[in-house]
Amino acid sequence: MTVNKDLAFDDNNPYIKGTKSVNGNCIVPIPPFLNEFISEYIKTLPGTNLFYSANNKYMTASAYNKMWSNIVSKMNVAAGGSNRIRIITGLTAHIFRHNYCANLCYQMPNISIKRIAQLLGDSEKMVLEVYNHVLEQKENVQEVVKNSINF
Repeated sequence: MTVNKDLAFDDNNPYIKGTKSVNGNCIVPIPPFLNEFISEYIKTLPGTNLFYSANNKYMTASAYNKMWSNIVSKMNVAAGGSNRIRIITGLTAHIFRHNYCANLCYQMPNISIKRIAQLLGDSEKMVLEVYNHVLEQKENVQEVVKNSINF
């Protein structure tokens, strides 16, 4: 899936804007188990954006907030909560992005920082600055030093 624009809001009014930088134009790989579902969903859309309101217009900020609230509510119930018992709180799409990047960082060295940055539509510098603590957790300095001099 190609990502090359953002839905933004001026108060409640939606508009399409370009990505923040050239890095924001990226191709996001879709895992095979999601590909069929997403492909079928895309066929139902009136245009090239992923999220529309019920009247096939760009989603307003209030419609987005309602959609997100419904997603979190369903996740809360799936996690064992209910409408009165909140297990999941404070979850935002931005937190999902952080979790995605952190999980990618935990996959190193099977994936490079350069590739992680490409998947996020960000720079390698940003990934290093924000997620370096994840990379440091994976380090085994003693083993690396030992292996580098015991060739």
